[in-house]
Amino acid sequence: GCHPSRWIYELIHNNFTVCDLFQRARNANLDSHYNWEHPHQLVINGNQSFSTASSKVLSAICLDCHFHFMFRVEWEREQEDLSCHHSQSQWPLGDTQFPWHHLAWACSEDEKRITQERSKYYPLLAREFFVCTAAPCTVQITLEVSEPRMPSSWVKLLLDHETILQQLKAARENEPARYETATDDWAYQAPSNLNTYLKNLLEATPDSARSISKRNKRFCVLFGPRCFHIFRELEFKEVVDMQDGVDEGSFTPTAPPPADGPSKSTEVNTYRAYLEDVRSEVQNLIFKSGNTAESPTFCIAALHNHLGCAEVPRVSENALVNLERYKLMGVLPTQSKEIVVNAYKRQWDLLPSRRRDLVEALMAIANDSNDDLLSDYAITQSSVFESQLQRHSGDDDDGLVAQALEYFSLSPPNTHSADAILQAFREKVARDPFDASTARSMLLLIARSSKDDSYQMKLVLEADPKMTLETCKVVLRLKTLDGPWEDMVRATKELLNNAPSSEAKATYLDALDSIAEHTASPSLKQAVLELRNEFNLGISESDGTTSGDARATNLNLPLGLHNIGNTCYLNSLLQYLFTVKPIRDIVLNYDSFRLGLDDESIRERRLGGNKMQMDRGEAVEMATLFKTLRTSDRTATRPSQRLANAVLLSTHTLLSSPKQPSETPTAPNPPPLPARPSPAPPTNSQDDVNMVNVSVQAVSDSLETQSSSSTQTLVNQDDARSDHSYEKVETVIEEEASQPFLAATGGSGDDVSMVEAPLDDKKPAVDMDLDESKGTPVSAGQENPDIDMTDVEKPPETVDQKVLNALEHQKRSSGTDQQDVEEVMGSILNRLQAAIRPTSVDSETGIQFEKIMETFFVTTVNYTKKFDEQEYQHEISFDRSITAFPATEGPCSLYDALGRNFDQQILEDSKLSRYTAIKTLPPVLHILIQRSQSMGNKNGNPVVIPETLYLDRYMDAPHDSPTFRQRVQDWITAERIGDLKSQLSKVVANPRYMTFLQTYGSGDGTAEETTNEPAVGAEEPSKQQENWDFDGPVEDDFLLVSPATMRAAAVGQPVARLEDIQKTHATVLEMMEKELRQRQEALDNSLNSQKQIAYRLHAVICHRGHLMSGHYWVWIHDFEANVWRWYNDADVKENKDTAEVLRTLSTSGEPYYLCYVRDEDKEQYVSIPKREIPK
Repeated sequence: GCHPSRWIYELIHNNFTVCDLFQRARNANLDSHYNWEHPHQLVINGNQSFSTASSKVLSAICLDCHFHFMFRVEWEREQEDLSCHHSQSQWPLGDTQFPWHHLAWACSEDEKRITQERSKYYPLLAREFFVCTAAPCTVQITLEVSEPRMPSSWVKLLLDHETILQQLKAARENEPARYETATDDWAYQAPSNLNTYLKNLLEATPDSARSISKRNKRFCVLFGPRCFHIFRELEFKEVVDMQDGVDEGSFTPTAPPPADGPSKSTEVNTYRAYLEDVRSEVQNLIFKSGNTAESPTFCIAALHNHLGCAEVPRVSENALVNLERYKLMGVLPTQSKEIVVNAYKRQWDLLPSRRRDLVEALMAIANDSNDDLLSDYAITQSSVFESQLQRHSGDDDDGLVAQALEYFSLSPPNTHSADAILQAFREKVARDPFDASTARSMLLLIARSSKDDSYQMKLVLEADPKMTLETCKVVLRLKTLDGPWEDMVRATKELLNNAPSSEAKATYLDALDSIAEHTASPSLKQAVLELRNEFNLGISESDGTTSGDARATNLNLPLGLHNIGNTCYLNSLLQYLFTVKPIRDIVLNYDSFRLGLDDESIRERRLGGNKMQMDRGEAVEMATLFKTLRTSDRTATRPSQRLANAVLLSTHTLLSSPKQPSETPTAPNPPPLPARPSPAPPTNSQDDVNMVNVSVQAVSDSLETQSSSSTQTLVNQDDARSDHSYEKVETVIEEEASQPFLAATGGSGDDVSMVEAPLDDKKPAVDMDLDESKGTPVSAGQENPDIDMTDVEKPPETVDQKVLNALEHQKRSSGTDQQDVEEVMGSILNRLQAAIRPTSVDSETGIQFEKIMETFFVTTVNYTKKFDEQEYQHEISFDRSITAFPATEGPCSLYDALGRNFDQQILEDSKLSRYTAIKTLPPVLHILIQRSQSMGNKNGNPVVIPETLYLDRYMDAPHDSPTFRQRVQDWITAERIGDLKSQLSKVVANPRYMTFLQTYGSGDGTAEETTNEPAVGAEEPSKQQENWDFDGPVEDDFLLVSPATMRAAAVGQPVARLEDIQKTHATVLEMMEKELRQRQEALDNSLNSQKQIAYRLHAVICHRGHLMSGHYWVWIHDFEANVWRWYNDADVKENKDTAEVLRTLSTSGEPYYLCYVRDEDKEQYVSIPKREIPK
């Protein structure tokens, strides 16, 4: 349900949250001249609105698309005092207070009934019923939507200005004297004339209806034979009177019966209502053309009044309006706390299965509103809810149970019955058979969280690889299990032929095998063995081992990697890293790079300048895998469990709890936040004092904890999830002309942050030996991070031996450690760094460099300047990737996405300008497309990915250089281009702003002199002009044919020509479009001249799903063979069409992590190893 103002907003924007009205309309075949996919502008329609003691009826029509909307608000008169009313609004809102309606969709009218009622007079499309869900309120709303009364062919005829001009030209040639005073303005007056005909008809009595002569000058030109069918459809009686081959006949209307509805309103589905509806549509054409000084009577205010609510100004411009929390709560941004709480109480009763979501939405809306009272209420509601969770929901401190439920499309918290969860599990496996292993893991996770033994047992039994008969039936889509076994085999074989992957095929065969086990059928068992052989499948889900992967028929195709428990992201990264030569060199020649195994050597190792902890396990396991990838003759292999553990579990975790059977996973952090930190006003430097402010911010931390520590080092990392990909340092206060050196700061992550600092022997800028016990946040379930890793009292055992020994016994909770790619990439690279010795050490800073840092790490500079200062202050950051931000709406180029990170930003509130530049680039550049948004939403807008990326425009340059001055000009030009595009989109969408200019530009001219003509018949002498009357203020520009009686001619000034105003409108648009073209051309020329630093696209890691769950795969380009390969776990496919691959990647929101390589060095740094099968 929703608040009435939300209901009106969703109606106007064709996007009901629950009701499927507009989805049905999109699938319908509608005859409408206009597209209806736009915000509707509703105006009063005819004489069909009225009020009674127990109802209010509002008839409206959309000004743009001409669809009709009928609103009927009804209530029980006897219960009117119990209806919702805003007078009950007071804070705090009690449970018996109902200030506003809360509308929920009840049902739709039966399609058969709709068909029966549909007619020419009332072409009904849909009838929807809504009710107020407040307990005592009896209000219900009936919404009826009907199609335009005028077919699109009518509209085309009325607006066919060219044809009317041609008819006028022909009339002038045939009868020049008669059409001597006719002007080209006639071409635009067909709607006005038709409006007048209809007005006269609606006001006429049966005795006063006026006929229209077919020989009438205007009628001949504006309508003529091509429009006769319009008047026939309007039920005018046609008279044909042929005189010398010319029809001298007429059209005579039949006056409709007078309105006899409530309050003298017009009843719908009558001839009078039909005429009113047509006239309203004609008037909309006149309003849209701007050919009237009058404005339409909009009815949105009346509709809000009928529903007892107030309109929220400019709500459609609010970026929050379509966020899920506002849809779920059924309110609009900026509404009062009373409205929010009223909606929350109604939704609480309506949606018991989504109460956790409602509490979270309430908290978020309170945060948006900045209302302390609402925040206090939300916090109280959250506390109460947590204390009342049902017993089988168990403990879910890390949110994993909630993720598992969402995986099965169930809403947390776990208030679901065991049967409901089992049904969702079966449907998931049937829908995604390739993900059966993950589904079982999720089911076990839910089972383990329960405190109900019976509940837990039901789920555990279902999670066994040997499926239950009911699950087999659902997975194999069998109607019955009582039929012949041959039918089951045929059904399974059909599924196998259409299965998308080997994992899916294995699931189908496991299901068939389970039926064979349950039914003790030797025939079925034999059939399973034959099918496994036929489809080259030898993977058994029950033990996770490979009994025989199929031999590869194409050894030029790289080896795939089986998913061993939701490790698709790890598989994608391993496939990519296998193609990076420095990584391959380190892993396969580890003895040449490895760090000494004694604890003393490890203690001296630094990651950059930070303390770290040696971890050889990953390097050893990767070496084993890489050798298999080069020498196997199979289609796919399995990465070892030890490798997955080495990457996803920290050394500290392995060493501190070697006897634990499994590690309790924690919910993954969201992807890293923007690389650019939020600016703080810089501190003014003092004369003779060069201050350095240093604080480390682990941007990948959660918002709640990101500032809680500034002294963490790698040894404090409790698991791989704590990998902090981005570290920043606060502004360095110094003159740009000074010569600084680089000082590494201790950080809470694995990367290196550097800050320019002065040489000061007495007081170092940063204490390099940071106290590991300070400032380390410890979350629930974590071990104490302050552990001495070396036990001197025990026999000397290297950390390497300890880690490898622990990996033999450590297990992960498969299926729950879905992690962000950037985090896992950081984990892999950091652990390899931790296992190799440095190749060089900066003598001044102590920063240790090795092959990985030289290959991947990029140096950026963040510049900040106050409005009233001339010099920029800056900070330097050392990161393993840069960030690109997709557009908030629609697609954008990768350059635009990177521009949101690097281009200048003006912060009016802080009176700052800032931008970011790249100081040094690595040979291999990683770009993270930041798709995470607030409240855990994913930005799925496409980013157009170029094959060659030129980075000149982002490189650092001196502020007094021509390069920087041109960059500033480019920023200004780009901003102006954005403004022009925004203005043009508004002008094109709403050209009626020119109405004011047109109305006052046309003067006070009166219509031309005209004469009356007989209803049927004879032409008057040409010197006598036809007389046209005006009908009042609304129709001052409308022309009508007067009755046959003669009137005096009115003489006045001619009306200004309409096309002059249209030309003015066109000129304004042309000027804007011309400027846009010129500025775009200037910007393109500038950027096209900056193409010296070229990087080629090498790999793209993609993700489909939500932020907290989904599936990963990777595209990798083989430059030598000029082919793209798609690695999706065990499946590997090729595509030689680069354009097709880039088109695919650039038209969806799936690309997530881009890997570019310096074009001139690509052969040196990346390659796809060919298989070397031992003979």
